[in-house]
Amino acid sequence: MDSKFKHLSLDNEFLEKTLFSNSLDDTKKLGIKLGKNIQKEDIILLAGDLGAGKTELVRSIVEGSGSESFVRSPTFVLINNYEGPTKITHCDFYRMDENLDEEELGIEEYYEDSATLIEWPERVKNNLPEDCLIIKIFFTEIDNQREFKFYTTGNKSKALLEGIQ
Repeated sequence: MDSKFKHLSLDNEFLEKTLFSNSLDDTKKLGIKLGKNIQKEDIILLAGDLGAGKTELVRSIVEGSGSESFVRSPTFVLINNYEGPTKITHCDFYRMDENLDEEELGIEEYYEDSATLIEWPERVKNNLPEDCLIIKIFFTEIDNQREFKFYTTGNKSKALLEGIQ
């Protein structure tokens, strides 16, 4: 599948791992593993074209964290919070106004109080922390298959990724 989507690219990102998901069930299993290891102050950036599976992965991460919250796409409200053993903040900046001052969002306040999952991080690139796990999701030529590329930008994100192996 050909796409014009341009993935987020950070100067300090390091490709650590590539996985393939052949079904929604595979993606769910991956998210649950991440959720079981997620901790306060972990930041996960989810980049991928529309329909790549970012929100489905978020649902599974929240479930794996032990939260019983219902995860809906926060596309129209930008930010949702989910209570559980680890508080999770879910941001979706797909519909963010291009002229909105990123500092007005106040997302930095969540970085220390919760685990933060950010969809469409390329829209808030200037307000991202130094250390985050970046998951880039790509369509493949095989129906329903996705390629997940995991990048780390520091020790904390590397430890989170090592926890799912």
